[in-house]
Amino acid sequence: MDSPAPAHTVAIVALVLGTVMVVAIPAATVYLSDWARLYGAVLVYLAFVEYLAVAVGLVRWGAAQLRS
Repeated sequence: MDSPAPAHTVAIVALVLGTVMVVAIPAATVYLSDWARLYGAVLVYLAFVEYLAVAVGLVRWGAAQLRS
């Protein structure tokens, strides 16, 4: 049976994924007003805030795991 991945490997993956998500945010802000017009402002902006929270959370968690 395979053993689970070491904690630092998971932390590195989380840190890289979170960083990529944060870097992609400026590219998406160009389209926010169009998406808000098409799908509803509340839905789009809440989804954007949730996406941002997940991205920042991944970066913070990954960095905290690597420091400990």
